[in-house]
Amino acid sequence: MNSDKGGDATTAMTRGWLRSLASALCALALAQLPACSSPAGPPSPTCTRETIFSSNPQVPASTQVVQTITTPRTGRLTVTVDWVSPESIIRVVLAQSPCGADAFRVKSCNIIVDEFPPPKPVETSTTWLAPGNYDLLLANFTSVGETASVKVNLSSVGCATP
Repeated sequence: MNSDKGGDATTAMTRGWLRSLASALCALALAQLPACSSPAGPPSPTCTRETIFSSNPQVPASTQVVQTITTPRTGRLTVTVDWVSPESIIRVVLAQSPCGADAFRVKSCNIIVDEFPPPKPVETSTTWLAPGNYDLLLANFTSVGETASVKVNLSSVGCATP
C-alpha cells in the first residue's frame, strides 16, 4: 500500500513539473511572435476655417436685401449678422440660390436657415452643404434703415460640430 501512495506522489510531482515546463515553453514561444497592434485607421482630416463672405450692407426700412454667397467646397457655414440699433429686428434667411425677395414672399425658396432675433447678433450654423451658390436674405422689420455686418465662415469636414 505504501508503494502505491509513493507512486501517486511521484506522479503528482512529475505532472506539476511538466505543467511548469509546458507553461515556460509556451511563454517562450509566444514571446517570439510579433506583437499585435491595432490598425491606425484612416488619418483624421485637418480642420480649416475660412471667411468666404464679409460685407456691411445697408438694409433700408421695411425691406429685404439679398446677397449671393458662393461656397467653393463642401462644408458647414457659420453665418453671423449684427446691426447697429438694439431696437431693430433683422431676420436672417439662408436659402439655395436663386431665392430673391419675391420668391421668398411666395414661399418658393429652399430655406436652409431662418433666424429671427432676438438675440442680437444672430449667429447660426448649417449642416453640410455642397459647393454652390446660396442667397442670404436680410429683412428689416423696422421703420428705420440699418447698417448690417455680415460674416460667413466655411468649416471643413475635420472641424468639430458647432
